[in-house]
Amino acid sequence: MARPHLVYIPIWVQLTALAATFATISTGSLAQNPAPVSEWPGAEIAEGVAFQGDGSVTLDASPETGLPVITFWRPVLHDEATRYPVAGRMDCRIAASQGPFNEEDFDPAARHKAVAAERREQGFIDGERLASGTDTVKKLDVVGRSNAPRSYYVLSYIMARDGDRLIDIRRNCTFVFGAAASKPDVLPYVNRYTKLIFAFSEQES
Repeated sequence: MARPHLVYIPIWVQLTALAATFATISTGSLAQNPAPVSEWPGAEIAEGVAFQGDGSVTLDASPETGLPVITFWRPVLHDEATRYPVAGRMDCRIAASQGPFNEEDFDPAARHKAVAAERREQGFIDGERLASGTDTVKKLDVVGRSNAPRSYYVLSYIMARDGDRLIDIRRNCTFVFGAAASKPDVLPYVNRYTKLIFAFSEQES
């Protein structure tokens, strides 16, 4: 059966056209409430996998894999429901690699454990970890903070199985707020403003 075709432009084929498309994004898409998902810019990061985000998207290519690397940013507000919300910024980097499927490698928690000590030495302080998934897609979100400079992050390990192929995705989002923001709840922003779509399954993230 032929693979379903994504409607998002493959950036390694039409980078110039896609860049022109992103250049037309209106500042209205950066409003605090997300635009309809159908209006979000997006691109394939691996065959059958697309990223979409409600914000500013730029594209590059990984020298290691040749696959697209997406950087994404948008302004955010912390404590939106209060009379005095705190402005901040959300910066993300999304990249994928792919290879043969192996059951032992289909384990986001093991991937994070392998680099956790090194990340601690670099000043990343992990806090909450949330795991979810199915037989097709598994995800681990690691929420934490860094003190130099003061920021918060959500590091997501997302793995998808497509038959004999394993797609390994990293979504790393950093949040910078002023001193008035105390322990912001940052994971909802990632879920609100970014999305991964898998054309070979019913799963979305």
